[in-house]
Amino acid sequence: MQCGFAFMEVGLVRTKNTTNILLKSTIDAFVGCLSYWLFGYAIAWSQGNSFVGWNHWAFANLAPEKYSEAFYQMIFTNTAATIVSGAVAERLNLPCYFVYGFLLSGFAYPALSRWGWYDGGWLKLMGFRDFGGSGLVHMFSGTCALVASTIIGPRAGRFDPPREGGPSHGQHIPGHSLPFVGLGALLLIFGFLGFNAASQLSLSKPGDGIIITYATLNTLLGASGGALTALFLNRFLPFWGNYWSYLTMVNGSVAGMAAVCAGCDSLAPWAAVVTGILGGAAFMAGRSMLEKLEVDDPVDGFPIHFCGGLSGLLSAPFLIREGIFFKQDAHSAGFGCSLLGSVVIICWAVIWCYPIFSILKCLGILRVPLEMELAGMDAAKHNELAYPASAWKEESHALLDNKILGNNWMPRETKGLSSLSNNLTLRRRDSHVIDSTCPSSCTTPTSEPASLLSVSSLNLGENNAGLDVSVKVSTIKRSTAL
Repeated sequence: MQCGFAFMEVGLVRTKNTTNILLKSTIDAFVGCLSYWLFGYAIAWSQGNSFVGWNHWAFANLAPEKYSEAFYQMIFTNTAATIVSGAVAERLNLPCYFVYGFLLSGFAYPALSRWGWYDGGWLKLMGFRDFGGSGLVHMFSGTCALVASTIIGPRAGRFDPPREGGPSHGQHIPGHSLPFVGLGALLLIFGFLGFNAASQLSLSKPGDGIIITYATLNTLLGASGGALTALFLNRFLPFWGNYWSYLTMVNGSVAGMAAVCAGCDSLAPWAAVVTGILGGAAFMAGRSMLEKLEVDDPVDGFPIHFCGGLSGLLSAPFLIREGIFFKQDAHSAGFGCSLLGSVVIICWAVIWCYPIFSILKCLGILRVPLEMELAGMDAAKHNELAYPASAWKEESHALLDNKILGNNWMPRETKGLSSLSNNLTLRRRDSHVIDSTCPSSCTTPTSEPASLLSVSSLNLGENNAGLDVSVKVSTIKRSTAL
């Protein structure tokens, strides 16, 4: 899951912040693990009351057979933390990741998971049902993402100022790599299969295999419903784009999986598809809402996780096999419990995140300086460029024949050196020079052996269009290997 989120976020930001995103994704994981080890597991799963546990701090005296459960719950915690970080990408100051990651992973999320998943948790005792975390994981992290992105504000240039008293104009800031987004989405789909199937927390009890099978199958069906719904809405509704969008489709698939988490253990296959469709539609509506409110969420964390999770949490009481649509009895109270749980989750996330990010903002350490934001954090803060120019950009070396060189590209001060380019031949691919050869009879004005002509950044396409391009031409000693 962590790899999937990391690659999706990397692809959705600009090249100048790639290293920063990779670093913060790793920080989320490492800080979250330590915080959950020290405090989180004890608060969520140890002996205590309906609200908080108070044993096994730092796994002290924890039975060895409980370690697998602790590991699994730790992964949930890291997922919740990393979803938040994507919403504030490209402008959050790096030390803030340590602060909020430690607090959310060690205290805020563990308390919430105890209320909804622990056998004695007060929400679970009331009838709240969230098998895979549509509310407890996705709604919680989506709410935190909205609060954080609202407090920190949009990236520079994301929303243009109003013109003549009218509304401001949103300026799309595209990420640098759709292939990375696609890779991350595929990793997330694979991760969600284990994410939901393992929520059964058992393999040996009667019926465990059936539940795990349902959870796995329904996860894929929910992803399919969400992906295609978002894709078609974006294509056929003009105010949502009116084009086929790969990015919208993969985000819709994640929203569909977030939606199906709540009831993936007991949804019929057709109901899982319906849940995914609701999640994809909710994602599209949430994305439009953020645009209207001028909230900048580069990875669509709020629309995907909050809107998708909310749609799944509220629809599960109707669509599960013993839901309201099938048995109108005591199970009808499940919708009320889901509604109550949604309110609790939202309030709990705001109670934690609003003070955290507000205090960091008041201290002046929440956001990087504007100059650093514009230049990118990879060079200024990390001194590690993800794509250093030396790795992909170099001078093009070519030998040009006399006619082409003299008439089109040779600078005026070198056009008199005709002997330099006699008998040279040129090969090209598309509009760029790729290599060339020179016979041994070719000499320079000083009668030295033939020399190579170095041409920097030569693009033949512009000259083919009839434009006069001035390029830098220099000579170097001939090499036997061109």
